[in-house]
Amino acid sequence: MRNSGIRIHPLEQIPSGSVLVASRLLPSDTIFLSQCSAAAVLLEHGHTGSHAALFVRAMGVPCIADIRDILTSVPAGIRVLVDADRGEILLRPTEIDEARFRDKTADRRKLLSVARQRAEEPAITRDGVAILVQANVGCRKDVESAMQNGADGIGLYRTEQTYLGRTQPPDADVLFEEMRRTLDPARGKPVCVRLLDVGADKPLPFIGFLAETNPALGRRGIRMQIEYPRLMETQLQAILKLADDFDVSILIPMVALPHDIVTVRECLDRIGAERAGAALPRLGAMIETPAAALSVVAMAPHVDYVSFGTNDLTQYTFAADRENAAVERYFNDSDDVIFRFLRIAHDDAPRMPLSICGELAGRPMHLPRLLQCGIRTFSVAPPLIPVIKEAIRAARVEGVDP
Repeated sequence: MRNSGIRIHPLEQIPSGSVLVASRLLPSDTIFLSQCSAAAVLLEHGHTGSHAALFVRAMGVPCIADIRDILTSVPAGIRVLVDADRGEILLRPTEIDEARFRDKTADRRKLLSVARQRAEEPAITRDGVAILVQANVGCRKDVESAMQNGADGIGLYRTEQTYLGRTQPPDADVLFEEMRRTLDPARGKPVCVRLLDVGADKPLPFIGFLAETNPALGRRGIRMQIEYPRLMETQLQAILKLADDFDVSILIPMVALPHDIVTVRECLDRIGAERAGAALPRLGAMIETPAAALSVVAMAPHVDYVSFGTNDLTQYTFAADRENAAVERYFNDSDDVIFRFLRIAHDDAPRMPLSICGELAGRPMHLPRLLQCGIRTFSVAPPLIPVIKEAIRAARVEGVDP
């Protein structure tokens, strides 16, 4: 849409309080969605673990994805009630329906209010194990929300928004300034910067089209940066500068082989040597592939911690594209096999600090089992932090050394 020669994204004109019904959303669309005040989002395509659905929920907007024929089932202009917690949609509700919905919403708000009052306090299990609850963020607004919700730090800072839509990549100074501005509300707390995770459904315009028959199994995450080493160098230069004022750690996305980590470590050591002996940030690997989950022992000499990205780990375990509704029934991030991967990693390297930043981390019903798999740091969408802290306080760690 154009107005006086200015291009306007359709999502910028959504009326306040509306329910957005769409075929699908791209991760880049959510940048504009964050500027509106949609009450909820309903998507025809895309699993609940899709990138777009995750970004929407990170904004605190209720979202239900993978709803067949939603575009034809929900006419424009009608009233809709959305219960994203239960995955329920009610069209043309009666006054009784609306009254029940308001009562249910009020009850949830009361529980959330209690959780928020205690959000600044540490999350300690009933048997005395202290657990960190951090935030997944992508912009300054996310960081501000995380601090307001009592985050113990930033467990996953996605840098993709600094790159998406650019015709040229940012240099180290531009990237540093963007990182510093974004993370400033979290100054004094630990922050984890994930290296650029692009490829598949997150292409970079300045790299151009990459001819791959299956991008999800191609040049994603660290593989892209190994192929374009200048991307990695620029990020590490910016992160090392950021480390002068922040307690920074670095997370490598889409690790499959120890060689992936060694490549980053060597680049980090080389660039760090140019900074007159300043201490280097802690380096971690994202466990998003079965190969990585089964290789923690081999990775251990090269990393300080690992973080489970259970959304992609589920995708690659079940060979089910997280963006493909046709294989939705195969995408189950709480299946026993996912927990088995977590447990194997813990048992193989019991002293390795384990964290989790996938969607699974934000669901209280699975929290006790995650604790028993050795997870000691949870990173979730900012609005979920108080609820997860309360769930931790009600849980026990049984049969696992703290």
